[in-house]
Amino acid sequence: MARSKKTESAKTTVTEATTKKVTAAAPKATRVRKTVSVSLQYGGMEWTTDVLTERAIVAWAAEHSQKKTAAKDIKLYVKPEENMVYYVINGDSGSFAL
Repeated sequence: MARSKKTESAKTTVTEATTKKVTAAAPKATRVRKTVSVSLQYGGMEWTTDVLTERAIVAWAAEHSQKKTAAKDIKLYVKPEENMVYYVINGDSGSFAL
């Protein structure tokens, strides 16, 4: 048996209306981002994580001919007794003096 266009059209309208109500009622998930700042003090000097991260990104970008914005995964290893910071950025490693 063939269905009439009028019936299919009415079902579509009801389905669309139901979908819109469900979508509008669903709450949006919000994420709260935490900020952490660490200061390293050693031998009368002080460094913050922000400063060390920025210096690592600049060194990495210059060494690998990349834009600073390309740095996504950043790991810093600070060895104040050697006055060195070792970094791994996007899988590439390097170092710079404090």
